[in-house]
Amino acid sequence: MVGFQTNLKWGEQQRVFRMIPGLENAEFVRMGVMHQNTFLNAPQLLKNTLQFKYRDTLLAAGQIIGTEGYTAAAAGGWLAGTNAARIAQNKEPLTLPNVTMMGALFEFISTADAKHFQPMPPNFGIIPAFSEKIRNKRERYQAYAERSLNALALIR
Repeated sequence: MVGFQTNLKWGEQQRVFRMIPGLENAEFVRMGVMHQNTFLNAPQLLKNTLQFKYRDTLLAAGQIIGTEGYTAAAAGGWLAGTNAARIAQNKEPLTLPNVTMMGALFEFISTADAKHFQPMPPNFGIIPAFSEKIRNKRERYQAYAERSLNALALIR
């Protein structure tokens, strides 16, 4: 069962799935299992540029850095790859602004409490709040987008 994460024993999974009309006689090739992701203690090891704190020429990316989701993993790969190229060209590595979703996420993983660190998905709760509350969700999200794009336009 692709994407089915559970602690149910295989026999119990088959029993439950066979209750679904049309699956009474289905052959199950592989049952669902619970997986546990491995991740670095990013606050202890990484900068928000995705460089290791004690070895600037070594970078990390993907879900192993403590981000969750495919988009965050792809964005981390882009930032680590871009920064590796910049380092090879003797340029300063990029730091994404913390008012962008990925900048806020990379700042979170690099500054969270290392003792209790757990992976984090992108979410609006880690982005700095506006000075005044924007109650209308559409207007608030538009303001987030505009602020992010303005901050990104300043990066060179």
